[in-house]
Amino acid sequence: MREKKIFPEDELTPRERVRLAVNLREADRCPIAPQLGFHAAHAGGISVREFMTDGSKAARACRRAWLRYGGFDMPVIYFPAAYAFPFLPDAHSRFWNEWHIPEDDELPMLLEKELLHNYDTLFTEGIITLARTEKGKLLREVGRMAMEALRFLWEFLRTMPRLDYYGTYAGSLVNHPADLLAMWRGFDNFMLDLATEPQKVKEACEFMVDGLVEIGETLARITGSRQVLVGVSRISGSFISPRMFEEIFFETFLRIVNRLNRDGFSITFHLDNDYTPMLDYFLEFPRKCGIMHLDQTDMFRAKEILGDHICLMGNLHPGLLANGTPQEVEAACERLIKEVGAGGGFILANACEVPINAPFENILAMKQAVRKWGWY
Repeated sequence: MREKKIFPEDELTPRERVRLAVNLREADRCPIAPQLGFHAAHAGGISVREFMTDGSKAARACRRAWLRYGGFDMPVIYFPAAYAFPFLPDAHSRFWNEWHIPEDDELPMLLEKELLHNYDTLFTEGIITLARTEKGKLLREVGRMAMEALRFLWEFLRTMPRLDYYGTYAGSLVNHPADLLAMWRGFDNFMLDLATEPQKVKEACEFMVDGLVEIGETLARITGSRQVLVGVSRISGSFISPRMFEEIFFETFLRIVNRLNRDGFSITFHLDNDYTPMLDYFLEFPRKCGIMHLDQTDMFRAKEILGDHICLMGNLHPGLLANGTPQEVEAACERLIKEVGAGGGFILANACEVPINAPFENILAMKQAVRKWGWY
C-alpha cells in the first residue's frame, strides 16, 4: 500500500496537502486525518491487550485498519507502548502514573495517585525523584516493551505506506507543566492549589518549562521529526476561568510555543476539553506555527477568531462517531468542511481520539464527506 493518493482524484500528495493547510492555503481538497488510537485494534481484529503488548500484532492490525479505510492524509496509528512507557515526564507515562493494563479487550485505565505532596520538594529535588519504578519491575518491563516497539517499527516500516508521502501528526511531545502537576498532585489537590497558592503553582510551571522543552526537542531530533506535540487539558475552560488561565498558565504556554517556533519546530497543539473562552489568547502564538487539534472547543468560533492565524483540526464528537448514523456523521463533516474549511487551513478529524467502538461505517462516512464536499 505505497500509493500517494487517498482518492483517485487527488492531485497532491498527502504531505503537500497538509503542508498547504498548515500554511492556511487551499489545497486540492480538505485533508482528513482521524486519530485512530485504540480503534486501530478494533479495526485490525486484535484485542486491546495484544495491541498494547505485542509489537508485531499491533503493526499488522494497523495495516489492516489502514487498508480497511483506504488510508488518510496522516498515518495516525501507533504502538501504545510508546504512549504508556516513555521514560520522560509525560502526563501518561507509567513511570509517573499507575496504569491498569487490560487482560483482554477493555481499555486501559490510568490511576491518578498523589506523588507530589508539596511544591518545595519539586524545587529542591527535581522531577526524576518522583518517578516510579515499582522496585525495578517497570525497568524490566520497559526493556521488554522496547523490544516490542522495535518489532512494531520494523513491521510498520516494512508494510505501511512511505511516511515521507504523508503529513506528520507529531514525532515528539512537550506537556504543559500544568498537566503534569495536575497528575502528580491529584486533580482535586491541584484545583485546591489554584485557589490557595496560585503563585506556587505558577512558580512550579516556570521551574519545569525549560527542561520539558529541552527533552521534547531532543526527542524530536532523535526521531528526525520537526513536528512536536504540545498537549494540555487540565487548564481549559472546562475547569478554570480565563483570568486564571492568563495569570497562572499562559506565560508558560507562550514560552513553550515561542521557543519551539524559534528552534524551527512546527507544533501540533492537542487541546483536550473546551478552550472556547481562551481562544483570543492563542492569537499571541506565532502565525502559522502549526496545527491546533481541538476537542470540545467550539470549532466555528475558533474559525472566526483563529482562522487566519493557525491551521485548525478536529473535532467530530466521540458520541457521534460511536453512536450516530453514517448519515449524521456525513452531515456533521459537511458543515465542518464548508464552514471551517472555507479558504483552507483546516484538517478534518475526530475530537481527541476515535472511540474504540466506532462503527467502521462511520469512519468511512468521514471519507465519503470529504469526497463529496471537500474539493477546493
